[in-house]
Amino acid sequence: MPDYYRILEVDPQASKEVIEKAYRALSLKYHPDKNTSQNREGAARKWMEVRKAYEVLSDSTQRAAYDAARRKQMWDVFLSDGIIGLAKKYLR
Repeated sequence: MPDYYRILEVDPQASKEVIEKAYRALSLKYHPDKNTSQNREGAARKWMEVRKAYEVLSDSTQRAAYDAARRKQMWDVFLSDGIIGLAKKYLR
């Protein structure tokens, strides 16, 4: 599961306004029309990730479901790999 908070470069407790501001800034930065032809494909891929992250985190119902799944995934990593595994996965 992708880490939408990391993609948007915001804290998991970020407000809807902070998420929207981050989305706008990153959307402009990675928009395919704003990048050179050499970097266009990578920028387009990143732009799609940013759009998907915003789509989920800007909707309160989808965000709640995502947060629940994210917490479960974190617990699963902790229970299988311990604190070191959790740190490796989420504190990169």
